[in-house]
Amino acid sequence: MEKMKTLKQKIEQKIVATVVVAFMFSMMFGSLNLPGASAAVTNTNLIQNIVAGTFGHGALTNVVFPNITIGSATNSTSNMTMTTAWDLRGSGAGWTIAGYASRLWIQNSATGVNNLDNVEIRWYPSGATIYAISGVTTGMTLGSVANLDGSRTLITATNNNGMGNYRINGVMFNIVYNGRTDQVSGNYVSVLTMTSS
Repeated sequence: MEKMKTLKQKIEQKIVATVVVAFMFSMMFGSLNLPGASAAVTNTNLIQNIVAGTFGHGALTNVVFPNITIGSATNSTSNMTMTTAWDLRGSGAGWTIAGYASRLWIQNSATGVNNLDNVEIRWYPSGATIYAISGVTTGMTLGSVANLDGSRTLITATNNNGMGNYRINGVMFNIVYNGRTDQVSGNYVSVLTMTSS
């Protein structure tokens, strides 16, 4: 009888020891998957908010034409080597960049003609090249050859196209000079205003 009692106490001690060891392991290494126990499953949402960026364009400060001589009719050409455009809004909305030029004026009080009409200023966007810095050029088209006496399209992107960063290289300009002999000499300046919408 005494032997049975001792054996029972030893078994109880082993059970307690096993429970204590299991508890210690679970505290050190996490929960144990005991036989017959079902593992818990939890789901956690990882949330990242991505906000809309900007939309716009940039261009060179100056496009300089070669000298022309009073009295000599000529076409004066120059190149706007680079224009940039970007659409980082993330909306996929289509967009257009257009341009308009004022007359070429000289600030000079001398007699004679001191301006050139903006109907004589023409650009050639269709001969330029679109490069995608990021994004793709699918659905993007360059504008047609046009006089800049009104708003004229440089480039258009259709809906769900034109998302990214772009460069338009090599937009040529032509100023038609009719060779008037009463033209005032000096630097003539026109402002090319471009808008993105």
